Amino acid sequence: MASTAGQSSRDRRAAQREELRRQRQAELQRQKRIRTAVIAAVSVVALAVAAGLGYLIYQNTRPAGPATPPQGVPAAQPYYEIGASSGKPVMDLYLDFMCPICGQFHQINGSDLDELVANDEITLRVHTRTFLDSMSTTGDYSTRSANAAACVYSEDPDMFWAFQDLLFENQPAEGSAGLTNAQLTDYAKQAGASDAVAQCISGGTHTTWLHDVVEADAKKSDPDGTPYVVIDGTPFTGGQWMQPGALRAALEEAGAGSGASDAGGASDAGR
Repeated sequence: MASTAGQSSRDRRAAQREELRRQRQAELQRQKRIRTAVIAAVSVVALAVAAGLGYLIYQNTRPAGPATPPQGVPAAQPYYEIGASSGKPVMDLYLDFMCPICGQFHQINGSDLDELVANDEITLRVHTRTFLDSMSTTGDYSTRSANAAACVYSEDPDMFWAFQDLLFENQPAEGSAGLTNAQLTDYAKQAGASDAVAQCISGGTHTTWLHDVVEADAKKSDPDGTPYVVIDGTPFTGGQWMQPGALRAALEEAGAGSGASDAGGASDAGR
């Protein structure tokens, strides 16, 4: 009888110890889940703070001064004009070099636009926006890349489109620091720019014009984000450009020619 009672007591203690072990294990697992969730949340907040801080620092230190447009662009004009000088469909393209969907737009439509611009079959107006500055950890990549494009255009408009091709072919990920000024300068030179472009890029020569003229006009016009396409004043919306060949077909329907214009045909500048 005593033996049975002793066995029963040992069984109860063993059961209690097992229950305590299970409870401790469950608590450890709970604490681990909490720590993982907290670390993940802190990481997200830290990235957001870093991007926001970079943007605030840039906004407080960005170059100030008069709006200096690229050479050949009127001070109040919020776009670059390339391709045919007149008599062809006019396409307005709003883009941001940090915008990943703009990168998709380039992959789908870039070669068609390269050809149409080179053969002067359309008049292309490019609005280089800077509203995604906050999506780079430095807080200024949209502006720096747009300024680099302005520097290239200022040297020679025929190099501008080749440069934007290079920017999208080497587009950095959204949320990264973006390309460095040295990398932007290297791609500018690949497009044909001189060594002097480095100072224009590093000095942010056209920053005020980009913010106060180009971006201000885009916000006033309220385009549907980027990329945003307008053909002869009519928005080409609804994701129609995502279908390969659809944009080209719309431009040809609007009157884009099938060959080079009498004004000189394809450019020798490698657009």
